[in-house]
Amino acid sequence: MKFSLDLLENDSDIIKLILENLKNQMDNVMNKALSKITIEIKNLVKEALISEPEYSSLKAGTLRAEFGILNTGEVDGVVDAMVNTLEIFNNPIKVSGRGLSGGFTLSMIRSSDINGIIGMDIAMTKTEKGESLPWLEWLLLKGNDKIIQDYSITYINNSYRSRTGSAIMVSNPNGWRVPVNFAGTEDNNWTTRAINKISDKISKVIQTNIEDLL
Repeated sequence: MKFSLDLLENDSDIIKLILENLKNQMDNVMNKALSKITIEIKNLVKEALISEPEYSSLKAGTLRAEFGILNTGEVDGVVDAMVNTLEIFNNPIKVSGRGLSGGFTLSMIRSSDINGIIGMDIAMTKTEKGESLPWLEWLLLKGNDKIIQDYSITYINNSYRSRTGSAIMVSNPNGWRVPVNFAGTEDNNWTTRAINKISDKISKVIQTNIEDLL
């Protein structure tokens, strides 16, 4: 959020005093609002992630079956881990010419964050041979890449042959990819699509909390 103020007064000393006073007030307001803004935006982001089709599919749909997710509570753990990467910082108010400038910087799921999350146990499933399958990495970053070369997924109704009770791997030279309607890349995936949909709501949260303290 940016702030501006135009004054027609010719006396530069008076203008400077007014701006300095406003600067101090706005710094106070922004510092007071930061904690509540952070909580509200984290709630918005979590709601947005849960509202996307990837979430419901990971919990009880195609993605759960094809990734072999046994404990769906781990999906919620992944959501919480992503939400907890969100940080909001104050950009201190500055006097700029005859006005003021300042605002907030929001940071979430940076490259270092996502690398940490996709390496967590909750973001992987284990095969019967004990191999780790990094399902979150596949979902967010691998797009339409062929991930498994000589096998694909087939759906069955036999809980004795399938860990999730609905799908197994079968030999197939076409291999296996993340289902196209869920496939994500670094710039376009479950998280980016969710957050893009709430950009206006995020701005509204910041604006409302600032206005409430003015």
